[in-house]
Amino acid sequence: MAARLIDDALPLLEAVSHYGGVNAAADVLGRNASGISRQLQRLSADLGTPLLRRRGRQVELTDAAQALVREAPHLHAAEERARSALFDAADPQVGQVRIAAHVFAVSAIAVPALAAWQEQHPQSTWLLREAEPANAQRLLVSREADLVVMPAGPHTPPTDHPRFTVRRLVVEPVDLIISQNHPLAAEHGDIDLVEVSDERWILGSPGQGSRQEILEHCAKAGFTPSEGHHAQDWTAVSSLVAAGLGVSFMPRMAPTHSGVVRVPLSGPSAPVRTVLMVMRRGSEGWSLLAETMEALVSRAAEEVRRPL
Repeated sequence: MAARLIDDALPLLEAVSHYGGVNAAADVLGRNASGISRQLQRLSADLGTPLLRRRGRQVELTDAAQALVREAPHLHAAEERARSALFDAADPQVGQVRIAAHVFAVSAIAVPALAAWQEQHPQSTWLLREAEPANAQRLLVSREADLVVMPAGPHTPPTDHPRFTVRRLVVEPVDLIISQNHPLAAEHGDIDLVEVSDERWILGSPGQGSRQEILEHCAKAGFTPSEGHHAQDWTAVSSLVAAGLGVSFMPRMAPTHSGVVRVPLSGPSAPVRTVLMVMRRGSEGWSLLAETMEALVSRAAEEVRRPL
């Protein structure tokens, strides 16, 4: 019963608690509500205590269920430690590591690291998928990913999260990008962000993450950017900048259009982006996962040091 509790029914109970009901959990998980109810009823029978009760039209967790949900992260972490020990006891150099990475990290970090890693681990495999930060926790909980590479942001679990371990991969410089015909393109060396405070900026549309990042970086430098065109995709941003229609920011590892010049920024307002690795708490002891993280860290360090 213990394995079933941790692997199947317990995550469903956590989802019902988190989303506020069986139907809401079913909608988010893409599961059948009656199927979730049946699994939780079987779990109640195994435990010998009710887990759900009706209050009017709503279904709510009993005190016993709430206590179980509170202890769930510790059970999950213990399971991960046990899995890691079993994997290493069988063969620390054989296994499969599933990685989910934000789009920039796939080509700049994960693919080059994977090529080198597989030469040293011919009996092991990486499974790589592109993923948005908003899906990171779901992918880890569902075991569709063992490791997520993502920029720090609103979807980052806190460092003391009981279910996830968060480690820094790299601190990445964020460059100013300008057209190759821009007056600053002929200069060499870093500039202070305030030097381009009068420029028109390519910003994301209201509500988009990149827009907020640019506004925050410029506010730190003491100005509000003048809005020009709006774009979110890096290719579109680069194209607009290359056409001389404004300036913008670009993380060091993101590719740019051929007509774009990167200008490194210096000073206290120089923007950076922190890239993180997130995994299920307890799994960090797995040797193959630890070697994967080392390979990613090494590749990321090389990428941010490359000349512009």
